[in-house]
Amino acid sequence: MKVEYMTFFMELRRREEKGREEGRAEGRAEGRWVTLVELVHDGLLTVKEAAKRAGMSEEAFRKLVTR
Repeated sequence: MKVEYMTFFMELRRREEKGREEGRAEGRAEGRWVTLVELVHDGLLTVKEAAKRAGMSEEAFRKLVTR
């Protein structure tokens, strides 16, 4: 019984850590997009340049800018 509980507990911890890592990665990506959008709004980057840096099409980036 103890072995089963520990195995279950270890699996829960592994999933929790994986979720945190994915959340951090999503947060970093969102932060980059927000920064690029702000640079476009401030006139320091064109939409084309920002889209290239974000690794997306201009059309997809424009949707971010207009939010």
